[in-house]
Amino acid sequence: MRVTLRLRALVAVPGTGPVTLDVPAGRTAALVAPPRVGTAVARVLAGLAAPVAGRIVVGDRDVTDLPPPRRQIGYVPAGGALLPQLTVRRNISYGQRKRERVREMADDWAATVIDRLELAPTLALLPHLLSDAQRFRVALARAAACLPEVLVVDLPTGMAAGGRLGDLVPRLSPPDAPGVAVLVCTADPATLAEIPTRATLVTEAAAR
Repeated sequence: MRVTLRLRALVAVPGTGPVTLDVPAGRTAALVAPPRVGTAVARVLAGLAAPVAGRIVVGDRDVTDLPPPRRQIGYVPAGGALLPQLTVRRNISYGQRKRERVREMADDWAATVIDRLELAPTLALLPHLLSDAQRFRVALARAAACLPEVLVVDLPTGMAAGGRLGDLVPRLSPPDAPGVAVLVCTADPATLAEIPTRATLVTEAAAR
């Protein structure tokens, strides 16, 4: 099933303009925003905070008021937000515990993602022993292991992406699937250079 992420006049935080944007399955789009604002938008999409106004639609489901586990939106926080006391392997499997949809196929799919993102040599390591790029890949793997329909990536300026996003994103879906809809919240010039589809979030300060 091909699922499109639709933002409809979404206002994530006070003082910012509304965002209307469609991101089809298998495509990547960027929301251009200052770091703190981009993080706020990503958290709203993931269900960790409520929006000021507007709606979030995944496929034919309005998920605006749903809790995070029911949204089918994977979230990669700024810096990865890995649990420091857990190994890479346990960080990747952590999110699957609350996702009934993936329980039967979780182990096989997680192993596939680990292989595709070249993380096998790091599985027994703790996060502080990883490079920034490796931590980002682990966070990607953790989100992808839950088989989300949408992936939201909070990528601040200068944050290592562990490689070109255009190379990494196709590895995050099964080969027979249409792919996830990916929204990257960033103002990083290097990242934006490879994402032609984008929307710019206007703040009150910028509008003056």
